[in-house]
Amino acid sequence: MDSRDDLLKRIANLEHKLDVLVENRVGILEDIEEIKRLQRMYGYYIDLCLWEPMADLFAEKGAAIEIGSRGRYVGKDNVLKFLRDVNGNGVSGLRRLQVINHMQGQGIVTVAPDRTHAQGRWRGVVQAGGGPQRQAIPGSAPAAPATGGGPPGSLSGGAMMYAEGVYENTYVKENGVWKIAVLFWVPTYYVSHDYQYMWFQSAPASAEMPPQRAPTPPLEPLGRQFMPFHYAHPITGAPVTQVIAKSER
Repeated sequence: MDSRDDLLKRIANLEHKLDVLVENRVGILEDIEEIKRLQRMYGYYIDLCLWEPMADLFAEKGAAIEIGSRGRYVGKDNVLKFLRDVNGNGVSGLRRLQVINHMQGQGIVTVAPDRTHAQGRWRGVVQAGGGPQRQAIPGSAPAAPATGGGPPGSLSGGAMMYAEGVYENTYVKENGVWKIAVLFWVPTYYVSHDYQYMWFQSAPASAEMPPQRAPTPPLEPLGRQFMPFHYAHPITGAPVTQVIAKSER
C-alpha cells in the first residue's frame, strides 16, 4: 500500500499532467481561432485590393503564393509584387463602382503538435465586376453609367465574374504570431454573367416612419457606402483606412 506521501506525489503528478494537457488543448483552440481570423482578414483585404496589407500577412521566411495556373511566387517581396503588379496591374485599392468579394468559408485548420506550423483548407467564392473604367471579364464590354431605366447611380450593360475554388494553405508562427506561409488556391470554375443593371444603394429612408438619424453618406470616390474596419492589422498593428484606388507604379 502506498504511503500518504507517495499518494500525494502521484496526485500532484497527475494534476501537473492534466494542467499541461488542458493548457495544450486550449492553446491549440486559440491557435485555430487566430488562424481563422488571419484567413478571413486576407479575404477582406483582397476585396479592397489592399496588396500591401495582404502581403504583410505572410511570413518573413519561406512565404509563397500560387493562384491557379499563374505559377508560384516565392519570397515575401515577390508575393507583394505578384499581388500588386500582376494581379492588381499596379493599382492598389478599389476603383469607383468596382465590386470584388472573396468569401472565405468551410475552414478546416489542423495545428501541428509543436504548435508552430498548421495547415488550413478553405473554399473561396469570388465575385468581381463593375467599375466604369474596368473590363471585369476579358473581352467583354466595360460597364457604363445607366442613362435611363436603371436605379439611380447604377451601371448598365456589364458582366460579373463568378469563381469558386479550394485553398490548401500552410501557416507558421513567427515570434508568437501566426502568419501565412504558403497560400495555394486551385479554381474549380469561372463563369461570367451579363447584367442589365448593377446598383449600389438600398431602398431610401421610409417617409411613413422616418429614421432618427440620416443614413451614413457614401464614400464619394468609391461611389457607394463603405464599412470601415473595426480592427487593426493583425501583424503590423496599423489601422487599415486606404480603400480608394491609387497607382503604385
